[in-house]
Amino acid sequence: MRNVITAAATLVMMVLCGACSVVSNPADPQANDGSTPPVTGDDLVPRGGSAGRSSIAVIDYGYLDLNDPEVAANVARADIVVLETSTLWAPNGNAGGVAALKAINPDVKVLGYINAHGSWLSWGDTFVTDPERQPYGADWYRATRPYWSFTTTGDTMMSWPGKVLLDVLDPDCRAAMIGVIAAHWNAHGNVLDGVFWDHFNNWLWTPDQVPGVDGRMDLDGDGIPHLEDEDEMAAYRAASEALITGLREALGPQVIQVANGVRAACDSTFAGLLDGMMYENFPDVGFGGLSMRTALDPANPCNLFAAQHWPRGDNGGPWLIYTNKYVTQFNDDQGQLVRWRLAEYARVAALVTGGRASFHGYDQKYRYDWPSVDLGLGDPAGPAAFDGDTIVREFANGRVTLTFTGGDLPQPFNFVIEQGGQVVQSLAYPRHIP
Repeated sequence: MRNVITAAATLVMMVLCGACSVVSNPADPQANDGSTPPVTGDDLVPRGGSAGRSSIAVIDYGYLDLNDPEVAANVARADIVVLETSTLWAPNGNAGGVAALKAINPDVKVLGYINAHGSWLSWGDTFVTDPERQPYGADWYRATRPYWSFTTTGDTMMSWPGKVLLDVLDPDCRAAMIGVIAAHWNAHGNVLDGVFWDHFNNWLWTPDQVPGVDGRMDLDGDGIPHLEDEDEMAAYRAASEALITGLREALGPQVIQVANGVRAACDSTFAGLLDGMMYENFPDVGFGGLSMRTALDPANPCNLFAAQHWPRGDNGGPWLIYTNKYVTQFNDDQGQLVRWRLAEYARVAALVTGGRASFHGYDQKYRYDWPSVDLGLGDPAGPAAFDGDTIVREFANGRVTLTFTGGDLPQPFNFVIEQGGQVVQSLAYPRHIP
């Protein structure tokens, strides 16, 4: 079996690929403001969460034709959906797409992806972005063009190849961003339930090397690189808070705001400004590594049971989303090669904690997919129960049992999901069903 990539080898590749993540910097508990409260027994009782139908979030950064009945029916099975805003607010594209989803599932929440501090250069190129066909992107570029940031050497700072980093420390920049969102909110056939901010950290993260960029990030222009400038990092955290509160003032408290990034994962005060947060590459982002045990340990102040109590609960939340786009593989007890999405572990964690899991295609890491096994467990019958290395949660139509085998990916725990008195999915590595 020389061509079989072992789980351990796949994990190495996964860690190396972590540098590609938009929020790959590790969580730093010392960067918190000390507001995260101690964990109590009440933290094991989720608020809202998986009392819905699927415990699944759909996240797709491409174009989905929501007017295709098959696509709409599949996407609408989720509890919450995150889609690229520019494709939802394009008059020739998905007009009526949100209504199509809600006609199938009136409870589904649809959020538009918003970059919290960037502007694509292509949005200013009329050969690429026709203002008539992509009015939101064109307006975003024009409104934020005066607020491009620069490096320590005076070069234009990019947050990603082709994406300019905006100076969100400038209140006029933030006002321009919020103004574009507000202007388009009710201007199209798709009125959203909320926004998905990408991303908010304890410090502003960009790749270490962006091709073609000379110098280092320096938002306040004082010649000190961002990651060496405590005042600038503090100003960035304040600017992040101002974006959230400013959008709420502009659009109203009913608009859901979910954020990607490290900060909300371990700063309860910041998380309290939001309706939810996404844990990217779960459990890496937010828990400083690959330990699922850390994420589910009630003794960890940032554990997922406690985090359920931090965000606002006014808009159907809290909306905690666990996503992992990576794939491992192993030979099972029958000698068959199994390709295993790490999101399967995220779903088990979501079921016991009251969160949502997001799946992606095996070879399309930024396009959504559905789990291998569909579930209909019904509402939770109570909170998770702990017994040593085992966590059990009962549902109206089944039970989820998680047993740690070590805690680290790529095989952090074994699990059994029972539904209707039958085992519908399980992993006792290397045995699995199905």
